[in-house]
Amino acid sequence: MIDPAKLYRKLLRLYPASFREEYEAPMERQFRDEQREAQNWSEHIRLWGHALSDLAISVPRETLRETGQDLRFALRVYRRRPLSTALAVGALALSIGVSTGVFSVADALLLRTLPFSDAAHLVQLRLSPFSAANGRAGFAAWHDHSSYLESAAAFSTSEMNLNAGRDALRVRVSETSANFFSLLGAKSDLGRTFASDEDKPGQAHVAVISHRLWQQAYGEDRAVLGATVHLNGTPLTIVGVAQPRFDYPDKTDVWIPTVFDFETVPKRGAFLWQTIGRLKPGITMAQARQRFKTEASHVSPDSFRRDDHQYPELVALRDQITSGVRQLVLILSTVVLLVLLTACANVAQLLLSRTTERKQELALRAALGASRSRLVQQLITEATALTLAGAGLGLVVAFGASRLASVALPAELATQTYTLLEWRVLCFAVVLALVVGVIFGVMPAWLIGRLQPSAQLTRVQPGASEPGTRRLRSALVGLQVALTLTLIASSITLGEAFLRLLDADLGFHPANVVTLNVSLQGTRYQSGSAEWQYYSAVLDRLRSISGVDSVGAINYLPLAHNVYMASAIKLDSGQQVQTVVLNGVMPGYFQTMRTRLVAGSDFTMDEGNAPEPPVIVNEVFARQAGANVTIVGRRIIAPWTTRPYLISGVVATARLAGPEYDGGPQIYWPVQEEPPPALTFVVKVSGDADEYLAKCRDAVATIDRDVPVYEVQTLDQRLRETLARPRFYTTSVLFLGCLALLLAVIGVYGTSSYAIAQRRHELGVRMALGALPVNVRAMILRQSLTPVGIGMAVGIGGAIWSGHFLQHLFVGAKMPNFPTCLDASTLMLATAILAAWCATVRILAIDPIDALRAE
Repeated sequence: MIDPAKLYRKLLRLYPASFREEYEAPMERQFRDEQREAQNWSEHIRLWGHALSDLAISVPRETLRETGQDLRFALRVYRRRPLSTALAVGALALSIGVSTGVFSVADALLLRTLPFSDAAHLVQLRLSPFSAANGRAGFAAWHDHSSYLESAAAFSTSEMNLNAGRDALRVRVSETSANFFSLLGAKSDLGRTFASDEDKPGQAHVAVISHRLWQQAYGEDRAVLGATVHLNGTPLTIVGVAQPRFDYPDKTDVWIPTVFDFETVPKRGAFLWQTIGRLKPGITMAQARQRFKTEASHVSPDSFRRDDHQYPELVALRDQITSGVRQLVLILSTVVLLVLLTACANVAQLLLSRTTERKQELALRAALGASRSRLVQQLITEATALTLAGAGLGLVVAFGASRLASVALPAELATQTYTLLEWRVLCFAVVLALVVGVIFGVMPAWLIGRLQPSAQLTRVQPGASEPGTRRLRSALVGLQVALTLTLIASSITLGEAFLRLLDADLGFHPANVVTLNVSLQGTRYQSGSAEWQYYSAVLDRLRSISGVDSVGAINYLPLAHNVYMASAIKLDSGQQVQTVVLNGVMPGYFQTMRTRLVAGSDFTMDEGNAPEPPVIVNEVFARQAGANVTIVGRRIIAPWTTRPYLISGVVATARLAGPEYDGGPQIYWPVQEEPPPALTFVVKVSGDADEYLAKCRDAVATIDRDVPVYEVQTLDQRLRETLARPRFYTTSVLFLGCLALLLAVIGVYGTSSYAIAQRRHELGVRMALGALPVNVRAMILRQSLTPVGIGMAVGIGGAIWSGHFLQHLFVGAKMPNFPTCLDASTLMLATAILAAWCATVRILAIDPIDALRAE
């Protein structure tokens, strides 16, 4: 049984140190006396009620009173060294601010609640795209007979043309099962979602639109309910508007309940159905994964392929949604943590310096009766005050970082909302400051535990630091240098990779080129001849614009990630070229893009009906066809027709999937031969391309308002979007590396400056005995740079280790090699020498007589 008096003594520890020193013993004696006088259980309850109420009132009051005293004393202490205090607060503000800004991004992307009901129980069933279970049979199996899913829903996404009686729009459409919204727990902001039987054949065709589309296309007009829209020419009735934050999957604009019905809304292209589900209560993810693989082996044996370990797999829906950015956020968080540790090392050095300088004061307070706990409380209060001041300024830095995020982040991140008003972000900043303050307030308290008042008061140099303290300060400097060198090497590595991207030969010139897309799906241009007539009309209309030099069109524009590929193309010589990208172009495309024609001739407008239609291949295709083969004039057997095609030319290789990827073999066929449902037109202009965007869009739109004209951009803009991710990685790591370098320089400068201040008497004796100032300066410089050298050795290892993460940021980043580590080490050493040299300028001002007289 617990002794009530011992329990009360433990509760008294809630009081601050000085209060306990004075009143703990009398309060405990009084409690014991009252406990002995209590005759029955009601008096004991009254005793404890009085004791607890007294604690509840007096503990906060005494804590605030004593904390106020400690804070006032801390302000007086920091006022004595304003420069070092300002540097420490500034370092903390930058590091805590950047950390908070990155956390706000992580909160928005990874932690903030999804706009679904009970999102933790939502999963996605990932099957091979070629599995037979990606259809009606597989969906029914999981929807009706699953042992671990409450329910399942299926969907497929694509882009379609939307016509609502005004200019046509290109929108992203999700075809879903009728229970899609109910499974996710998503409500409508206006109207309703789907009824349970609206995905059955013969039902009325309905649609739910996104809140974003309702704002942009309908101006938030509530009369949108019941309105008829045409999706790829099919009439649909709008029955609801989704919630503001709901756009799953993949930023959907329109949802239609036509699951597995390939004829309701006609379109071209393959279907890829995906299935999501909600776990039954009590089913864990581990249990669900095991049962899913067992069921998948029966429902879809073709999902299991020995060469593909990705399928089948059951994943949490949150992980699936954030998979594209999770790695980015985690790597950035790791880099920011390194910067924060560097700043914390600065704070630790400052607090250790202050504690060493104040040893005589602390020893005197201890000799006068101050307990160790009271001194520790004072030091922790001082450290916490410093870090809270840094956190306050850090929120200003974080606000600026979050504002920059909306501009600098890649498109998939910039669409999120980053705010410092989220309670998690504010709590993160405050808790981070408190943790740093307590940790680095306890470190100086370690010195208090070794404090001997009598020895300190009789020491000739009371402020001199002990060997243990000097070693600890040197270790902190080494830690700063190691972390900084790792970040600098990472910055150099990413910078080199990014420069390689910029210098890469794209196979075309993006300057002064306007691009725009058109799609003929669901319009009156459905036959091949009608499609070709429309494309020819667009070509003529764009050429008629004043200032236009040339015009062309292509099926898949360079830098696009959606391309059409053939597994193999066979030549009449018997040679096969593997994994070839197929692309349709109109005459004038290569001239407009300034793609170099290596051999042969370009397309003309009358070649579509030739007995052997021409095709143009790129240099990679020609090289893989065989070094001894004259490629022009050869024939190929294309997968889309039985007629042979004649290779009429060879062009430079364009990087279709982005500049970070090497270009593969490509074949260009004339659009007139097989017009695709959508084309991207390219327009070379003689002036600034931005000034022609509206002219080109209006010129094409006037041909037929039912044909959407979308993604009207300059080719330079598209290139910048493609480079957004690597540019953001490089800029972020470079900025954080420079910040860490600044913090390390402050640390080295502070160490050297502090060594001179603490050893002023010793240096005065040396100079009085004949030592030259330059020799004394070299000695301090050598001692200050010793931990720098050790830290650099550790940092080189960290730089090599960081290469494993850098290679995941973007294709082209390599492991830091010896020259990279040498460059980073040279920069680190040069700045450290400069900082230490500047700090030792004070040695030249030392007068030996004054130094000896001062002691």
